[in-house]
Amino acid sequence: MKKIQIGKESVRFEANALFPIKYKQLTGRDIFKDLKVVENMQHAKSFDDLNIDILYDIVYVLAWFADRAIPDRDEWLLQFDEFDVFNVIPQVVDLLVDSLSATTKKNKPVKQGKKNKQ
Repeated sequence: MKKIQIGKESVRFEANALFPIKYKQLTGRDIFKDLKVVENMQHAKSFDDLNIDILYDIVYVLAWFADRAIPDRDEWLLQFDEFDVFNVIPQVVDLLVDSLSATTKKNKPVKQGKKNKQ
């Protein structure tokens, strides 16, 4: 779990192994394809260069995992007077990537080394 300041609010975010499934249920999109889109937006200088729906969807689903009582995405976003996506997105993407890579490592089968015959 991670707390990130959004405007005047301190918001909790959480990622886990269910994230890709829940993200697809809520958005109808694949998180791995969307992360590639976000990666391509890394050097964006203005809002014109951003896919704001993908960015807000990722942030919302991560917030939903930390607090399942939050309202739908649009209602949730209305609570913020300010939302600096250039500050928030790198932090939540790091959280997500760390979670997904840790999950992948945990689920990988351990290769058994060959025993030396003597």
